[in-house]
Amino acid sequence: MTSAWTEAAMFRGFEIILQGKDPQAGLVVTPRICGICGGSHLYKSAYALDTAWRTHVPPNATLVRNICQAAETLQSIPRYFYALFAIDLTNKNYAKSPLYAEAVRRFAPYVGTSYQPGVVLSGKPVEVYAIFGGQWPHSSFMVPGG
Repeated sequence: MTSAWTEAAMFRGFEIILQGKDPQAGLVVTPRICGICGGSHLYKSAYALDTAWRTHVPPNATLVRNICQAAETLQSIPRYFYALFAIDLTNKNYAKSPLYAEAVRRFAPYVGTSYQPGVVLSGKPVEVYAIFGGQWPHSSFMVPGG
């Protein structure tokens, strides 16, 4: 890879919350901003302090961070799809679509034949996260240098 780009166009303002605070406040505040991807915010808060303070992170700490990041990502994908996206396909505005009945059968909130297992199974990966982090969501187990 020679180049990579990303863009976050939605400003949520939690940078403002942290202005003037102890740098370690990010370890506590940012994981609690989102109930889906709090571990990602925690990881980047710890990483920012590791970088700023030039701390050495032992290989096992990096491994645990990466395992938890992977677990949270595995949770996030089906939860986003079934709970935040697919239910929109059941909106009555799409009733004239030839696939509408199938979408309702599969993705209706709480009762859809794909919705239920998708949302339930999305909770399994974060059980791994909780083993290392003590809880999920809103964990604060990652610290600079460890």
